[in-house]
Amino acid sequence: MGRMSLLAALTLTLLAGCGTADRDLQARRATEAYLEAVKNGDRDRAMGVYAKRYFETRSPEGWKQDLRLIIDRLGSLQSYTLKSSTARADFVPPDSGSYVTLTYEVKYARHTALEAFTVHKPFARGEFRIVDHRISSEGFLKE
Repeated sequence: MGRMSLLAALTLTLLAGCGTADRDLQARRATEAYLEAVKNGDRDRAMGVYAKRYFETRSPEGWKQDLRLIIDRLGSLQSYTLKSSTARADFVPPDSGSYVTLTYEVKYARHTALEAFTVHKPFARGEFRIVDHRISSEGFLKE
């Protein structure tokens, strides 16, 4: 029985590791689609990258207002650079799937921010969507 458990654990580990380069690229595409939409002033397109569950604690309209405040305070988005990336797999339903957390240094016209995005892709189907987004900047304290 111990041998079967070890084999099952090894199989799950290998499955989680398969396609890591593709997974990371897909995760980056999701977050960078959001960043490009903000850079181009397309808030509706930016909102389309978020998962439905992101809006369980806030409304889409509320987040659009927050985004306007962020732009008002920091300025228009100029550029971004990926600083770090970590990945994990969760095998427990209902939120099973691949999770990737990407942290970007984002340069706005007036201030720089660190933005951390956690994106999720279910194992069965779908594409990466933002499930968590955190932003920090000294610019929020200065303006």
